[in-house]
Formats: sequence, structure tokens, C-alpha cells
Amino acid sequence: METLLLPLFKNGFLSPEANFFFAILMGFVFGFVLERTGFTRAQYIADTFYFKNLAVPKIMGITIITTTTWFILFAYMGWIDLNALFTPGTYVWPYVIGGLLFGLGMVMAGYCPGTAVAGLGTGKSDALVFLLGVIGGMLLYFYLYDFVAAFASTTKVGTVKLQDLFGGNNYSSYIITIILEVGIISFLMFLQKLSNNGRN
Repeated sequence: METLLLPLFKNGFLSPEANFFFAILMGFVFGFVLERTGFTRAQYIADTFYFKNLAVPKIMGITIITTTTWFILFAYMGWIDLNALFTPGTYVWPYVIGGLLFGLGMVMAGYCPGTAVAGLGTGKSDALVFLLGVIGGMLLYFYLYDFVAAFASTTKVGTVKLQDLFGGNNYSSYIITIILEVGIISFLMFLQKLSNNGRN
């Protein structure tokens, strides 16, 4: 009997059609959760950058902890092949500049692409404006790519995982991930407390 091994599509247990169906289904579920938790409201996300409401990064941190916990448990039980999970290559300076531009866009608009799509699904006009800007930026990057191609491929360091930086294996990387996320969440809560004291 063949062992069921995740990820199902990459290991041949799901057809492309079934994989597409489940992707659409999970997309609807994800959008529903975003709406119910308030992530589709621009003000909710914008408040994060002013340390008024840190629910978004705290939920993201808890999500990372929960997901990696399931991954490591499934790997331990032999249900998932961690090596079959896609990990993109790292380009240091392009990622730094891209991250700064992405963050600036989130501060200005209060959306990221995922929350904007969910927001558009609930009829929010500002989400539509944001997505039109995203599409415009993508087209601009496409047409100007020849001018930035050299920079976009600089400082390539390949696929980097935590065990590559600190040694160990997937299990030690999991422990480091938990420590980092708890530290980040604690630091953000400290900043929010300072911000609240400053406004009082």
C-alpha cells in the first residue's frame, strides 16, 4: 500500500484538476477568514505601522508558529516530505529594496495583495484602487525589466534555510523559528505599550 505523503500534488496523489479545485476552495476559506478577522479593512492594517493595533503581526506570528508546528509534527510522523516543499532562492539586495517598497505600499494603502483581493470581494472601492496600482506596478516592472535585470539578479546566495545559517536540521530550525517569532511578538507588544504610554 502506497504511503500518503504531503505535499499531495507534488508526490502524485492529486491530479492537476483536483489540486486546482482544492486551491480555489482554500482561497475562498482564506478570504472568509481574512474578512471575519478584519484584515480586509485598510485602517486595520495601517494602524499596525503606527503601533495603534498590532493584531495583524501578532496573528501572523501565531500563524507561523502553528503552521511550522504542524509541519514538523507531520514530518516526524512521516506524513510530509519537507524537502519537497518549494523554497525560493535568495537575492539579498533586491529582496531588501523590494521589501522596503512593499512595506511603503502597505503603509500608504493599508493593504497587501492578498487582503486587497479579499477586500475587493466584499465591495471595498479602496481595495480596487490598490489592486489597479499593483497591476500598474507589475506592468511597469515588466516593461522596465531590461533596465533593472542586472540588479535583480545580484547578491544571489541560493536557497538559504535556518539550518544553513545556524547548523543543525529541520527540528533545530523549528526551535529557532519559535524563539524568533516569540521574540518578535514580544518586541512589538513592547513597542505598542510605549506608543500607548506616549499618547496618554
